[in-house]
Amino acid sequence: MRRVLIITFIILCVVFVIIQFFQPEKNKSTDVSNHIFTSEQVPDNIASMFKNACLDCHSNNTKYLWYHNLSPVSWMVNKHVIAGKDELNLSEWGKMDIYDKISTLEEICQETKRKTMPLKSYSSMHKEAKLTDEQIAELCSWSTKLSEQLLTEAAEN
Repeated sequence: MRRVLIITFIILCVVFVIIQFFQPEKNKSTDVSNHIFTSEQVPDNIASMFKNACLDCHSNNTKYLWYHNLSPVSWMVNKHVIAGKDELNLSEWGKMDIYDKISTLEEICQETKRKTMPLKSYSSMHKEAKLTDEQIAELCSWSTKLSEQLLTEAAEN
């Protein structure tokens, strides 16, 4: 029995080492030409919320922690980033149509109010990502103001 446990442990260790050679591509980009921070005037408090709670999954630049480099964690993180960018990519904000921006701003407010964003799995590992009710109210107020501004710009054009 002891021999079986030792062999099993050795096999698991070898498998763990082997899977480290299969890492997904990192979500790293230096292009900020279409980023929301470049395209819009974002107040510092809102920018801080985006940086802490949104941008790792909803932009072209993820902050990776040491354990994100370990498979299979790296695979899970990559899957979340791909799904997040499919829903909303704040690095591509400047390329979006004004009406898409307005609906996205409304969705940002609704998702945070429902507390479906940021994901619980993310905010449990990143305490700064957990938004308070006050922060959510600030975010919704800002998104409403920006939506109104964008609507005014659309009407003028």
